[in-house]
Amino acid sequence: MSLYTKKGDTGFTSTMNRMMIEKSSPVFYLLGTLDEFTSALGMAKPWVPAQLLEIVRQIQNDVILLSEEIAGGPRFATHERVASLEKAVDSVSETLPQHFETQSGGALGPAVPGASKAGAALDLARAIVRRAEREAVALSQRRGLSRDIMAWLNRISDLTYAMARLSDALSETRNLDQASPVSASSDSASGGEAPVPLVPPSSLAESSSSSVLVPLPYGSGSSNFTAQAVELCFNVLTKARELGFRASAAVCDSGGFPVCSIRDDGALLASVDIAANKAFTSVSMKMSTKQLAPLAQPGASLYGIQFTNGGRIVIFGGGVPLEYGGAVVGGFGVSGGTEEQDSHLADIALQIFSKISKNSPVPIDGGMNH
Repeated sequence: MSLYTKKGDTGFTSTMNRMMIEKSSPVFYLLGTLDEFTSALGMAKPWVPAQLLEIVRQIQNDVILLSEEIAGGPRFATHERVASLEKAVDSVSETLPQHFETQSGGALGPAVPGASKAGAALDLARAIVRRAEREAVALSQRRGLSRDIMAWLNRISDLTYAMARLSDALSETRNLDQASPVSASSDSASGGEAPVPLVPPSSLAESSSSSVLVPLPYGSGSSNFTAQAVELCFNVLTKARELGFRASAAVCDSGGFPVCSIRDDGALLASVDIAANKAFTSVSMKMSTKQLAPLAQPGASLYGIQFTNGGRIVIFGGGVPLEYGGAVVGGFGVSGGTEEQDSHLADIALQIFSKISKNSPVPIDGGMNH
């Protein structure tokens, strides 16, 4: 099949509703700018933090559907979708550290692009979609566009900007952690605020004043799957801190039902659901989310699976099935770092679970009766 049709050689092309329009028409300026926007998002993907990657992918897919509506296709932009974007903007914004100041109106303050590769790439994408918004206004004066389209474009630029700032913040946090780890004693000496400890519930009272992690030891002796899940999560989050970032961890049983979910202080709010979905994906697919990723790419055997199960299927690293006695007894998921860091923690989780289950046998039903 040839990529060229020669139908556009006259300077005209057709829209989805079969109207022949000049290529210089404002509608094609807008559609071309939206194409630039999705391409810029694609360029940002190699640097975007793992917890934002699925949002970027979803935006790209949604822009295609919006472009189809603008070209005469079915309606995409609705009041409900605009409201959903507003919730996403709020969720990302609330995750930002306090030193990312806000203006009096509540909006994020101005920023100079370039603090991180991901932030710079997303800022470029945001500038492009702002241009698309201006072109949409010009087009609406000629042929009319729904208010929902205008609102959707405005909110998607806000979301892209918020993701850029979060990418900058995550990069800044990692750089600070790697450059100069701060101990509890140096925090106290400098008058700074010591980090809030991550401690298991049973030792919270006696350890609440400590700034040191107090994880449960490997193989604490319980054969209860829930207790083992808590032990696993705490030990993995301890390792995440050692690597210089905060994360969330989750375990589900063999039926995909949640057993344990723990978010470390300072971990992204979005990481809670992502970790739980990674655990669900690994147990429902009986493979790690890293193994699933290539199978879900365009042209592969499981392409599109990430859009099933209510969007709970995750196709990037950080989720692994938990096995005991040759059977999958549960799933584990972790989120908070880069995809490589989350995958590394998931591998560590398997090592920890092997030690836990060796000392304390796991019920073969994966805790279905716990």
